Amino acid sequence: MTPPKVSVIIPTYGGAAHLGEAIQSVLDQTWQDFELIVVDDASPDNTEEVVACFGDSRLRYIRHETNRGVALARKTGIMAAQGEIIAHLDQDDLYHPDKLRLHVEFLDSHPEIGFTYNSRFELYPTSGAIREILRPSPRLTLEDFALAFPLAPSVWVQRREWAVREEIWQEPFYRGREIVICGRLYMAGCKFAMIDRALNYRRYHKNRIVKNIARQCEAERACQQIIFDDPRCPSQVRTLRDIAASNIYAMWMYVAYLQGEYDTAQDFLLQTVRLNPWLMEGTPPHILNDLVIDSIDDEGESLEDLLRRVFENLPQELASLRPYYSWAVMRGYLMQGVRAVMWNRLAEADAYFSHVAAAASQLDAAFLQWLVSHLLAYEAEYGTPAALDAIRQIASRLERLGVASVRRTLQAEFFTARAFDAQQWGIKRKVLSSVTGVLASDPFRLWSNRGLLAALFHSIPFLEMFTH
Repeated sequence: MTPPKVSVIIPTYGGAAHLGEAIQSVLDQTWQDFELIVVDDASPDNTEEVVACFGDSRLRYIRHETNRGVALARKTGIMAAQGEIIAHLDQDDLYHPDKLRLHVEFLDSHPEIGFTYNSRFELYPTSGAIREILRPSPRLTLEDFALAFPLAPSVWVQRREWAVREEIWQEPFYRGREIVICGRLYMAGCKFAMIDRALNYRRYHKNRIVKNIARQCEAERACQQIIFDDPRCPSQVRTLRDIAASNIYAMWMYVAYLQGEYDTAQDFLLQTVRLNPWLMEGTPPHILNDLVIDSIDDEGESLEDLLRRVFENLPQELASLRPYYSWAVMRGYLMQGVRAVMWNRLAEADAYFSHVAAAASQLDAAFLQWLVSHLLAYEAEYGTPAALDAIRQIASRLERLGVASVRRTLQAEFFTARAFDAQQWGIKRKVLSSVTGVLASDPFRLWSNRGLLAALFHSIPFLEMFTH
């Protein structure tokens, strides 16, 4: 019997409530030459019954007799897989119908690539509506894997020879193995490539309690150290140890605030800014923008209440942040309004924008960077006209709040970022069209931005000769 082209691995523990939908999203693929392996990590619920309901010969069920953790459940599936391509899916996430087809077609036409990944839709935990598209860099480096792990396992697709590589499974890890897997594969010479589509739906669960926050944080930091201590790790990457640790502390700091574990949260916040002092620079300090972004992940939670809990429980050493509470609330409502506009929830958007005052002061570099990253991800999925229409809708609401000429500003920011994004992808025609968009929106920007000029020169063959 001919083995399947693709093996999809779903590790699961106590996930029967959503597992059926995950399985169905695989069975609904436009690429049908696959096997689906569900590895039950000794679940206490009716996981086996859920799997048995499907009655599909491509579906295989493996059960651990004792709970061994998600990473080892994933390994069990990989070692049992027959496919030459290994794809991954978490128990409560979903595949887009074209997920496997697009990855297989790319890998078949690019034999030098060992690991592909894609963007993903992030869903609100309360309503299940789309919150945003998270779009990774098309050119991931070892720095990316060490600094802040950018790829959830559900977006991974690997060639078998890389997925079974022994060095990525050597040590037992409590948490954070993904950092080690991708970092070691990169240092071993595995080439990564991105499929520029949102091909997964990632769900979060409201009121889920995370146990042993301090232990989980330290486990991820230990995984970072494995990468930094590897003799193959370049010296310029090792200089990022402190910032990498700061990123991990920042992530777990907010989890601790959400769960009311304020002593842990305060300790992690102090560690975050100690290891990366830049976060306390700026007016307001950069750390606050990150806190706001974390606070708008669930539209079912009161933004003001979440931020109040954070600001009322700041460590005394950072009391200087407390006067920025009102600013943070306003920034959060502005970001929520922008998201709602992009996903055509216009009444919801107007409700968010009604809370925003002094909008012009909110359009700082951090906000504009956040906005254009969302617009670029939106454009990759739905096209340039859709992104420009979102800009028009956002600008009209900001103009009602007294921000003059904002549409041209937002378009210039978008096309500038689009030019650099196209340069990363090596799409010269898109660089040229982006520069044209900048000229139409803000002609002076081109001449004052050397990076934009360089991108333009490198995209015109005749001019490129003179830059070497």
